Amino acid sequence: MSKQKDFDMNLLRVFVSVCQTGSFTKASEELDLTQSSVSNAIRRLKKALGNELFTRSGRGIEMTAFGKHFFEAVEPSVMSLVNTIGRDDRFEPLTSSRNFIVYALESVLPRLQIRLRELLKGSNITVTLKELPSNEEETFDALMREKVDLVLDVMKPHQSSLKSVIVSEDAACCIVRIGHPRIFGEITHEQYFNEDHAFLNMRRVKQTITEFLAKEVLPKRTMGSEHTSMLGMMACVAQSDFVGVNSVRLVSQYKEQFKLQMLPLPFSTRTTSIHMIWSIKSQSNSANQWLRELIIAAERD
Repeated sequence: MSKQKDFDMNLLRVFVSVCQTGSFTKASEELDLTQSSVSNAIRRLKKALGNELFTRSGRGIEMTAFGKHFFEAVEPSVMSLVNTIGRDDRFEPLTSSRNFIVYALESVLPRLQIRLRELLKGSNITVTLKELPSNEEETFDALMREKVDLVLDVMKPHQSSLKSVIVSEDAACCIVRIGHPRIFGEITHEQYFNEDHAFLNMRRVKQTITEFLAKEVLPKRTMGSEHTSMLGMMACVAQSDFVGVNSVRLVSQYKEQFKLQMLPLPFSTRTTSIHMIWSIKSQSNSANQWLRELIIAAERD
């Protein structure tokens, strides 16, 4: 590095933002700078360090080996400083008025909405729950740009700019309508694969929920219908002889309304962990800390 006393520490904040967002454009929006200012800052940092920091990759950028090493070295200190400066100690849950936005899985939304209504009764604080976008990049981009306060997802983030904690667990179950002509009380392996199925697609992983959660490679099933909504699939199963796989959490809440049998699956599946995710920039923010504690309390009960 050239003369240390002349080094502009502001360059590190720009560099960390570019690394976290993976884009000069998104970094400029996050920092409220022009894109040319961001590009110029990265050029100055590259010159000061004497090494390439990024390379072009398709339409985006990737960190070089040196850039990644440097990012891992400086990010904790830079973000600690950002969090300290941005800390909001004026938030008081008993007196503050605030609306938080949380992205959540479809399986999580209904029960969480009920619990939050109970916990926030008489408060000036509201929490708006929105269904998780199907695009993972869109979800985490919203967190980084502070368009959303928290995310509840089955996917644990790998970005160093995000933090997470498991707040609850869910599992899969088999559903058929009450009055199904061949299935009552239980379903065998043979019965399961002989029936027509309502498929529930998980768009982000390009698999059905069954394929995603099964611990083994399953025989081919016959598709009777195809869905991206858990509740939509439950409604279809309720009006047909199709077999479906759905969330224990959601089916437990709606099986009476849809007149469904909730049965154990005749093969092994993984449980799913629900991860609460937030931006590292919000780590020390008192309002976000309070919201995280609220969600944990709502999910624990």
